[in-house]
Amino acid sequence: MEDRILIRGLGFILLLIGLVLSANPELVSNKPIPDDTFNAVERRIWWGLFIGAGLLLQFHFQLTPWQATVSATLTSLLIGLLIARLIGIVLDGSVPKQWVNVAIELVMLVPLVWWTIKTRS
Repeated sequence: MEDRILIRGLGFILLLIGLVLSANPELVSNKPIPDDTFNAVERRIWWGLFIGAGLLLQFHFQLTPWQATVSATLTSLLIGLLIARLIGIVLDGSVPKQWVNVAIELVMLVPLVWWTIKTRS
């Protein structure tokens, strides 16, 4: 039980770090903000991996069976990237190409969520 509390605590910290750095990537980077809206949003996306890792540690606690772990990992990382992209769209502005990327990620997410649900039952 204490292990789950520690894992969830670590997951919460990673989630918080990912959200803060997605919202303000200049905290750790001295690169200038791109003038192009698309690239301004893209600089936030990789912090979504922290969001996804935090989500994974919040809801998934075992390594076996491996299919459940792989599906939960891929699903949570993609959700984290999607959240970071949406944060970037809200803060930097909307570009049609970003909405195409959101649609692609949502289409990729459907079979991953199905696989995650299937492996848990």
